[in-house]
Amino acid sequence: MNTSIKVSLGVIVVLAITVVYLLVGNMQRPAVAVNDNASQTASMKEDFMQPHVPATLTDAQKAELKLGAADHQPTTLTFDVAGGSFYFTPNEITVKQGDKVVINFTNVGGTHNLTFTDFGGIATKTIQGGETDTIEFTADKKGTFEYYCAVGKGFHRMMGQIGVLIVQ
Repeated sequence: MNTSIKVSLGVIVVLAITVVYLLVGNMQRPAVAVNDNASQTASMKEDFMQPHVPATLTDAQKAELKLGAADHQPTTLTFDVAGGSFYFTPNEITVKQGDKVVINFTNVGGTHNLTFTDFGGIATKTIQGGETDTIEFTADKKGTFEYYCAVGKGFHRMMGQIGVLIVQ
């Protein structure tokens, strides 16, 4: 048999074995359960490198968002933001220019942080599931500003773990 034919057959066999291995490996992997807010805990054995369905807004979060968007004089506004693989809830916050913004960031699973590049690079600590960290800053300029998870050298951000702060 010609050497180039042997090499071609060898490559085909290796590719076929690789495809079978990957297919069998994926069939044996357990499905990741998506949990509601009440049952998410740091001790779960979920695959936090896979995207999860964002948690639904709580009534408290809805009230916080409503206060921020309503007409008001500059004040202190507090927002509770949950973060997981690869989302933030809420992922859109509206405030008025001059408001002092307090964000209580709770990580619901994996390793995450919450970063604002446009407000002096302020960020929470990088925390584990079940932990909370708080940041404060003044929304001193109008515009739409992204917040994101800076973990993974941009991977979490690239995977969609972003939100926006709208300053009116």
